[in-house]
Amino acid sequence: MANNDSPTPITILWATQTGRAKACARRTIRLLHSVSHDTLASDIHTRGRCAFDDIDFLSLGSQQQQQQQLLILFVSTTGDAEQPSTIQNTWSKLLSKSLPHNLYSNVKFALFALGDRAYGPDAFCAAGRKLAARLVQLGARPVCALGYGDDGSLNGGVFADLDVWLEGALFPVLRRDNAELVVAEVSSGSVKRSMAVVEDNLPYEVTVIQPSNRSSPYNYNGEIQEWQQREFSQHYCKYFQHGCPTTAYQYNDQLGRTTQQKSSSNIPNNNNAPLLGRVTVNKRITADDWMQNTRHIKICITQSMDKNPPTTPGNDCQTLPYQAGDVATILPSNPSTLVDHFISVLPLSIRRVANATLHIQHTPNHSTTTMNHPWPTKCTLRGLLFHCADLQSLPEREDLFALSRYCKMRHPEGKDQRNKLISLSETSGAALYGDYIVREKRNWADLFYDFDSVRWEEKRSDDRDVAGHSNGEGRKLTISDLLTLLPSMAPRHFSIASSPSFSKLESSTCNENEAGFEIELCVAVVEGDTPRGRPYVGCCSGYLASIEPGDTGAVASDAGDTVRLWIHPGSFSKLPLNPLNVGQGGASSRYFETPVMCVGAGTGVAPLRSLILEREAQRMSNIGNASPSNGIGNGDDDDNILVFGCRKRSKDYYYSTEWENRADSNRLRTIPAFSRDQKHKLYVQRALREADDGELIARHLLERGGAVYIAGGSKMARAVKDEIVEALGARLDGGEKDAKRLLNKLKRKGLFSIEAWS
Repeated sequence: MANNDSPTPITILWATQTGRAKACARRTIRLLHSVSHDTLASDIHTRGRCAFDDIDFLSLGSQQQQQQQLLILFVSTTGDAEQPSTIQNTWSKLLSKSLPHNLYSNVKFALFALGDRAYGPDAFCAAGRKLAARLVQLGARPVCALGYGDDGSLNGGVFADLDVWLEGALFPVLRRDNAELVVAEVSSGSVKRSMAVVEDNLPYEVTVIQPSNRSSPYNYNGEIQEWQQREFSQHYCKYFQHGCPTTAYQYNDQLGRTTQQKSSSNIPNNNNAPLLGRVTVNKRITADDWMQNTRHIKICITQSMDKNPPTTPGNDCQTLPYQAGDVATILPSNPSTLVDHFISVLPLSIRRVANATLHIQHTPNHSTTTMNHPWPTKCTLRGLLFHCADLQSLPEREDLFALSRYCKMRHPEGKDQRNKLISLSETSGAALYGDYIVREKRNWADLFYDFDSVRWEEKRSDDRDVAGHSNGEGRKLTISDLLTLLPSMAPRHFSIASSPSFSKLESSTCNENEAGFEIELCVAVVEGDTPRGRPYVGCCSGYLASIEPGDTGAVASDAGDTVRLWIHPGSFSKLPLNPLNVGQGGASSRYFETPVMCVGAGTGVAPLRSLILEREAQRMSNIGNASPSNGIGNGDDDDNILVFGCRKRSKDYYYSTEWENRADSNRLRTIPAFSRDQKHKLYVQRALREADDGELIARHLLERGGAVYIAGGSKMARAVKDEIVEALGARLDGGEKDAKRLLNKLKRKGLFSIEAWS
């Protein structure tokens, strides 16, 4: 690389589901700048950014040029060893067999894969390993060993592993080649947008176009919120579109699901606007004296944000509005108390215009300009903080480094606070960061409160604020700076717990006089106290739990607590629904050709309930409510089996009455595992292993040709999968090797799938 006449371009891309890979890329960019100043031939310059799926990745190899390119890639693994949503389109194109083997012959790459060893060795960093292997097949050459980041690593998690990889693998290569580098930064369009700022010019220009004397123009008492007001709604709608999952369904004016069309452009279109719904049921389904508050929430969806409410009552569309096993992606808002507290710890110059109308635009030709605008172009700061800024997220270490430059040296604690922020951002301070941020759940409001030199403003004799620049005294925090620092609100994903066919069969609709459809969620509220007694509540679960059920006749767009969401396919998109052929089952009481076993724990029951209800609806629509004549429980005639784990039958056995009624009518076999109802803990993997004298797994998969769906925590999912592999290995000639091969075959057919989370 050192012999090239022009600088070697470096393109940094990341694929992430939660933002962790992006944080690694941000850290790498800053450290690359530091390395270039110290040991390389010239500085690194950030050229621009766009998302993995927002560029034509194949064109990086098809360009006819002599100059080598270097890609630095950060790839997370999600779900059942799958690629995250921000790279799925690119990944599907890379798998095409028609691609030439020398497509990336002019490309070198370094790849850092992120994962969690709790998912098992096969799934750990699987997405990154697969991408690296495919790039090599297409002619690309790795410049260093593959890096692995484990969420469970001591003293910093993936960031500790990242620093080891940078200093031990990547940076030595760059120093050796003495490369001249130009960096093109690539970001994800659907995760938190936050970047360490090291230059004085900012990516946003903010103009106050309409001052206001209102103290608080909106609250959560059912009033119209800013994003719903005519003056601002189109600007918020355009912003919300950036949170749309790439596989989200599209709906017509009557809320009929249409054929999904993925856009190759990164410019948002109206079809990405969120659906609007209102909560009609919000009830606790755990015992009142139980430590966990889990809610059953029903949401009536009545329109899309960019469309008027449908004029035709009911939903006569032949296509179901969603499928069993789908996922609802919710875009939450912050509580008003948090927004008020955050505004109170901002500089006075910002507080004065918190309720003023702002115009926000990109700085022309700024190095971080993207085609995706990260904030509404017209809003108030208060409204933006309510609905767009992820104030409850934990600041990343690069955020702390970026914030350090705003500590004022003239403040009595300014120098110490700056040094502390810098220490917290480094890997050597990982333990301190873990204690201060992670374990104590400190959010952005806490950070600004603790480091008060950030908001300190020195006054001139004429009572005007001193203009802020990076002159060694600490930069003044302006609204433009604030928007550069704050992360964008990240949508949260919840498996849908209802079945569209069952809801239709039961005539469970929003209102007989309006169009729309309902979805149901099972939401465990994330809440508790930190080691130092600080209370905390999850952003989206707390948001949903706080919503009071509304009038079933209300219009979503006129309701104060309107929920914004998208619906997209989940991990269980190939549920077998074919009925058993006449005569195929003999005297069996089965209805379906393929029996299904659902295994889950906790709120993992949500998608499993959706699958069971969908199959029940299919059966009822053909043969009615008649119960099977034979008893369920011998393992031979069971259409549906549910293996469910929780702590106590009387406390957190979600939907227990529903399961018991179906079991009594021979429509479901239940195998519960209550871990704390006996002296020795009983988990789902053990209950599954011991069922039918240890024969259930092999009989279900090998003899009955059944399907298995697993949902819940990653450790549980891994343990259940290990039990299945062991049980099958004992029956198959090739042992566990053949067992894994069989599961992979079933996975390709959609008959074995895992939806797990950490």
